[in-house]
Amino acid sequence: MKVIALIVSGGEGKRFDKRLPKQFFKINEKSILEQCVEKFVESNLFYKVVVVCNKDFVVESKKILNKYKLSFIKGGGSRQESVFNGLKSIEKYSPSKVLIHDAVRPFFSKDLLYEIFKKLKKNESVIPTLKIFDSVRLLEKKVYKNFNRENIKLVQTPQAFDFKKIYDAHKKFKNKIYTDDSLLFYKNGNKIKTIAGELMNIKVTEKKGFEELKKIYMEKSKNLDLRIGNGFDVHGLKDGGNLKLLGVELPFNKSLIGHSDADVGIHALVDAILGAISEGDIGEHFPPSEKKWKNKNSEFFLKYTKNLMEKNGFILNNVDITVICERPKISKYKQKMKEKIAKILEIKKDNLNIKGTTTEKLGFLGREEGIACQVSVSVLKINEH
Repeated sequence: MKVIALIVSGGEGKRFDKRLPKQFFKINEKSILEQCVEKFVESNLFYKVVVVCNKDFVVESKKILNKYKLSFIKGGGSRQESVFNGLKSIEKYSPSKVLIHDAVRPFFSKDLLYEIFKKLKKNESVIPTLKIFDSVRLLEKKVYKNFNRENIKLVQTPQAFDFKKIYDAHKKFKNKIYTDDSLLFYKNGNKIKTIAGELMNIKVTEKKGFEELKKIYMEKSKNLDLRIGNGFDVHGLKDGGNLKLLGVELPFNKSLIGHSDADVGIHALVDAILGAISEGDIGEHFPPSEKKWKNKNSEFFLKYTKNLMEKNGFILNNVDITVICERPKISKYKQKMKEKIAKILEIKKDNLNIKGTTTEKLGFLGREEGIACQVSVSVLKINEH
């Protein structure tokens, strides 16, 4: 899927502050707007991330978001106009899907993005909602009326849609006002798929409420569960064959010896991730005594480990890989290796480092009898199981 994210930051928020829109207020030294953008960018899910700005704050928006690769579009006089402007601006990219998010909802998790993205593969829309557990009343003059809360839901963003269908809906109802895109989408005859939203995915509306939310969020940030894992592997070299290292075939007159495809780099990386999430080592999951792993592509092991990591409630923060050998020199292949590994792990290349070193011709590595690899990773616990 070619999916584009629209982050709607066009509001003035006069009730919140007369001088500065609320999306520019900070949490942990980052603006509300950047808190949103950062999660979208780091998720690596999107073909493009577009920020729809208040026309008077385009320069300010670009300034605080200058380290991210983004597109900026001027918003309209209302949220609906701003979304329409955003949709119109991305039509030229022919996206299959679009996620629309209000910039003043900074407390959502990347988990929610992943869940929306997964459900979007089989649905024309995905809308996060929350159940209401409090009693609901209609208060109007002398009326004090009960509502059945089982049929009432709180609707959140990000909301995801088939691009053509949401764009058609916006064009059709351009002159009518709807409170969110999902209602407009539904009114145009499309199906709504709802999923569970997040309690913390609260819209910032009033300054007092924002200060209270900020305290909760900052306290939560202090208690992040960060874990480190290390992996080391070594394989001998033999004459002839194909040398595969970190998923890339290198032109060389020797190849690595092993039960699988002997990709020493990926094996060390798998061990590092397994170590960080306390799941043993590669030999426990893929015993070399089992014939089914004979000549197996090591990318399978890495994909399995990534899925295990996510199933256990972790996300990968960063990876540092050191390849140790006299030859081949890997400098000209590092970029290709980074692209390969980053794609499998679904992380930004900026979160992945690969370097090469030698043992100054000392030992079996110095005698070119083998290649070793050492890997360090850090992971964050995001779900409690």
